[in-house]
Amino acid sequence: MRQLVVDVQGFKLENNKFLVKEFAAFDGIHICHYVFKPPFPLRLLSPNLHRQAIWLMNNYHYIDWNVGSTPVHQFGNILKFLSEKTDMIYVKGIEKANYIKKYSQVPVYEFDEQPALQPMESKCFYHTKNNGVCAISNVFFLYNNFMM
Repeated sequence: MRQLVVDVQGFKLENNKFLVKEFAAFDGIHICHYVFKPPFPLRLLSPNLHRQAIWLMNNYHYIDWNVGSTPVHQFGNILKFLSEKTDMIYVKGIEKANYIKKYSQVPVYEFDEQPALQPMESKCFYHTKNNGVCAISNVFFLYNNFMM
């Protein structure tokens, strides 16, 4: 049985909609990582969502709104490709699980919210100079602590 552990980091949009910014997946052998381009300029967010985005960029995941190399509309295609030979996708957190389920054709298992994820040394190049939450770090932690 092939299992895929995934994590997403992102921003909130209007109507509590989630916008993926960073995505990582790990199956025990292969690692996959994407940082997505913004779908529109940051200034178009409402004042409240703009403040939240700034806070996330400066205090949580540290990924700037304007960085990224993959168009965000490709997320569904990426997840479909990665899960073609997968029996189950694992993710931590109900909000993330619900987001993944919208794009997944295979079952999604939600890890319990507790214990909290712990930062690890393995991080992407977006997180080398800070203690930001990193999707790569999260998938390694989840795989090593829940799948092995």
